[in-house]
Amino acid sequence: MVPRMLGMATKVVSDYGKVLSLVEPGVYGLPESLLPHARESIRFAILTLLRELGTEHPEVKEGLRQGYVYLAQFVGDDEASVVKSGQASLTDSTVDDGNTEPAMRIINRIKLDMERAVEEMSDFL
Repeated sequence: MVPRMLGMATKVVSDYGKVLSLVEPGVYGLPESLLPHARESIRFAILTLLRELGTEHPEVKEGLRQGYVYLAQFVGDDEASVVKSGQASLTDSTVDDGNTEPAMRIINRIKLDMERAVEEMSDFL
């Protein structure tokens, strides 16, 4: 692989890692605007590094796999605000189905996307 491409992939993943270190784990529907690069660029960078690592550095590979799966948590900013508002209405004493149902649909899609990503990562175990 071209060293320059490997260097770019490393930078993209590093930038993404910095964002992940700032977000609360387990939160669904993070705004995509938090991502330092386009989702596809991050995905490509992670896959590039996973292929390059081969069988070495299992702990680094595990972190890359987790980051790949966690990328599904990031959704369009509009959807992120729907999820946030739905979650807020669940924590209030007044549950508003008009807010919670659309939020639950988005969360369910995120969970499916995460499951798909886990399956994709099984090639790199």
